[in-house]
Amino acid sequence: MIRERYSDQVHSNEILDVLSMNGTPGCLLDLRLQKVILNPEMQRTLELEDVELSFTKWLQSFPSSSQNTLQRVLHQLLTEGLRDISLQVNNGNTFRPWDCKMVHLTNGQIAFSLREKVRNERLHPEDSVQVTKEEEQLSAGKSFKGTLAEKPKKQSIRYSTSKSSQLKHRMTHLVDKFPHGLAIISHNWEITYANQKMEQITGITFEQNCNRKLWDVYPINEYYNFFQYYLRAMETQETCEFEGFIQKTNTVVLMTVHPTELGITVFAQDITQYKKQLQALKDSEERFALLANNIKDVFWISDPQFNEVHYISPSFQNLFGISRREAFNNPSIILRVVNAADHSKVEESMKLMRTKKDQVEYRVKNSNGEERWIRTRGFPVENNGTDYVIGIHEDVTEFKEMEQLKEKSQQLSTITQMSAGIAHEIKNPLTAIKGFLQIGAANPELRDNYQDIILDEVNRIEAIVQDFMMLSKPKSSIQLEQVAPEHIVSYVIRLLEQEAKDKGVKLVFQHKGLEDEIDTEPKRLNQILINLIKNAIDVMDGGEVVIDAEMSSQELTISVSDEGPGLTSQELAKIGEPFFTTKEKGTGLGVMVTKKIVSDLNGTMSYESKKGEGTTVTVRLPK
Repeated sequence: MIRERYSDQVHSNEILDVLSMNGTPGCLLDLRLQKVILNPEMQRTLELEDVELSFTKWLQSFPSSSQNTLQRVLHQLLTEGLRDISLQVNNGNTFRPWDCKMVHLTNGQIAFSLREKVRNERLHPEDSVQVTKEEEQLSAGKSFKGTLAEKPKKQSIRYSTSKSSQLKHRMTHLVDKFPHGLAIISHNWEITYANQKMEQITGITFEQNCNRKLWDVYPINEYYNFFQYYLRAMETQETCEFEGFIQKTNTVVLMTVHPTELGITVFAQDITQYKKQLQALKDSEERFALLANNIKDVFWISDPQFNEVHYISPSFQNLFGISRREAFNNPSIILRVVNAADHSKVEESMKLMRTKKDQVEYRVKNSNGEERWIRTRGFPVENNGTDYVIGIHEDVTEFKEMEQLKEKSQQLSTITQMSAGIAHEIKNPLTAIKGFLQIGAANPELRDNYQDIILDEVNRIEAIVQDFMMLSKPKSSIQLEQVAPEHIVSYVIRLLEQEAKDKGVKLVFQHKGLEDEIDTEPKRLNQILINLIKNAIDVMDGGEVVIDAEMSSQELTISVSDEGPGLTSQELAKIGEPFFTTKEKGTGLGVMVTKKIVSDLNGTMSYESKKGEGTTVTVRLPK
């Protein structure tokens, strides 16, 4: 026997297991979902193969003469607040009557069980209800599949009922609080019931329209689509589902129409917000597709290990010559077209993209055999607890070509500028040498008077050539060794001290923490100091040149400050350009050479100057 009360938390499978333990054929009916679950005993009894099937299919396991009665009884059980109903059915195979019992559970389901009736067992008249004549004249002698037993003498089918006003009130309360709209329409198309949610969805109150014809409340011309499905459900006795629009409340609804013995039961679910969200998502996808399908760059989304690609935009095939399907099936296939020399840096960059933003440039060969430059940028993101890496592939071949052309153009411009400067700088001393040689040839007695001038001009040409040789010296020729910076600075000061005295300039050496040694090339460091101090002496007529040297744990800093005329901001901007100089006989190559040496030693060089206040040059070299 099925117990009289069930907890709301009892699982459907547990109920069926209890019935199976007692050997009772049973099933659970869910009329809202139109679903039926059978236990093995019920499967064998009804000769059905499926454990779970639709309500319609289950109902069809009974003969048509019994289906209407079962539907009516089930509907009565739901709508009249009945607790349980019992019917008698015949098993056509054994010709023995069965008791069919239906119990309305508090979770909204109906427990349906069969029990072989004990002979001479009768129902108490006071607890029975007779059905109509049409339902009494049911054929007997057919196979069990649901044949209702024909009663002798009175030719009636009896089923017991137990009502509870408290349960009826509770059921009414539950239906009124049902999250979807529910209405019952009779065979005469009269509205017999509507819950509060249905009133809210339609904007029409039930009290004012109770027992009115459906078309008097909802004009057919406005709700023609609704009436089509209502009529179909009424005529075919099949459940219909469709979407509609309630004009009065501007609501999109999902309608489900169930045929019953009393007419049709209508469920209405408000899906307006769902439709809006769906349309917004569709619009967003269309906009994204419009962008992705018409841009040359490739957007992609992958898992952090790059074992699974979640999205690749359509331009991928044009860029890499690989179909998107191949990339989805094998994400590492992209490495097949990457230049072998770039494999390691691509793989390293992909590892970095798991934790931070990174980019890499590499070469690939497309389907036409052309080599292209690709720049890939990617960074990690997190969405709903799942980690992804998203990024973009760009074809930067044209940018690379433009960069190379620009570099060649700059090189050509520099060569042209330096060639003109070299010609100009060498031409001047050559002109002087030529002139004095001609004078000497015409006046031999004066030749000795011009020997010193000619030698000075030759030395000037030699200095220019040496500067250019220094500029052309490759960085790879540097030979580092441990050097004490204090000794080098002191040596250069002694070397230039006499020249400074001749111009009335005093060299002041200040230092701090020079006890440690640094890795550098002594000759190049000497050349840096000579150029800086000599330039400071040349721009002064008296005063002090301060050489300040300081050693930290990371670098050696050397500053040379003079009290010369200083430089304007425009002149500072041009410092280091070929042949720019503020000295009367300067070439501008000395600063270029110094900057080149500092750069070769992985150092930096900066200028601070103000017109009329002197100039400070600071060189920083790594320790």
